[in-house]
Amino acid sequence: MKNLLLLIITLCMLSSCSNYYKAITASEPVSSGKIEDLKMKNSYFILRDGSKAFAMNNISFSSDGKDMLCILDSLPYDHKLHLRNGRNGKMKYRDLASTGENESAVLNEVHLYISQNGNTENGPSTISLAGIKKIEILEKDKARTNKSFAIGTTITVTAFAAVLVAILSTIKIYTFSL
Repeated sequence: MKNLLLLIITLCMLSSCSNYYKAITASEPVSSGKIEDLKMKNSYFILRDGSKAFAMNNISFSSDGKDMLCILDSLPYDHKLHLRNGRNGKMKYRDLASTGENESAVLNEVHLYISQNGNTENGPSTISLAGIKKIEILEKDKARTNKSFAIGTTITVTAFAAVLVAILSTIKIYTFSL
């Protein structure tokens, strides 16, 4: 009986529901208009230069719209999840505000990738829009998250049913042996 309970508890823990996100690569060419649209959505901008990553603050554009002006700063901890492709490299995040493990800030991020030049530093910076190789917009992966919750719920319900059957069969055996 103890082994059965341990097995069921283990299954429930392994089937715990997960939240997933996905990176959508912008298909249109990089433009000041596209970045302004993302700014209007209160996106958090991150500049990626090879293995370096920077928070982008005070974003504006040159008068001709070809360059982006910003202040680069160190990336805070709560915006480093996507640098390692989420939890365990599986594009997972935790949304457990009650336990302090809320990583949902990843859902508000926009990553701008530039050709690795190695001399990017904190402070005022000018980035050529033509030099941006890729824009990733992070958002919740609803299909994958819903599937995870459905599987987790099914396993949990099945486990509890198995415990109930085991308890009821033990009670019947005990009752008949009196």
